[in-house]
Parts: sequence; C-alpha cells; structure tokens
Amino acid sequence: MAHDGFARCINPAHIPFDGDTVFALSTESLTGANLGQVGALAAEVTTRAVIRAVLQAASIPGYPSHSDFK
Repeated sequence: MAHDGFARCINPAHIPFDGDTVFALSTESLTGANLGQVGALAAEVTTRAVIRAVLQAASIPGYPSHSDFK
C-alpha cells in the first residue's frame, strides 16, 4: 500500500523497469492495529518522503535539481 504513495507524486508511476521499490520493517510491538489505516499512513509518508527528497536534492553536473529552477 505504501507504493501507492509513488502514484500520488510521480508521473508516470508504476511503469515497467522503473525500479520503484519500497522496503518496510516492523517490530510487531503494536497489536490490534487496523491494516487499512496503517496502509493509508504508509502511502502518505511515502508521498511526503518523495516530495521532501525532490525539494532537498542537490544538483550534480549535468543534472539540475529543483532548487536550480527557483
């Protein structure tokens, strides 16, 4: 469900061979959690992480970053 966060902020998303991958870990310390709510939150934090990465990225030679277009 976290992968849906990509579709919210990347266009096109979910195309063959694009390498979109999400890794998640759990301590299993919380019991009785609602899987739907956890999945919705996972999609939201994935979206925010991608947007934050774009906004904070630094340019490298030949590849401008978002900050170069301000």
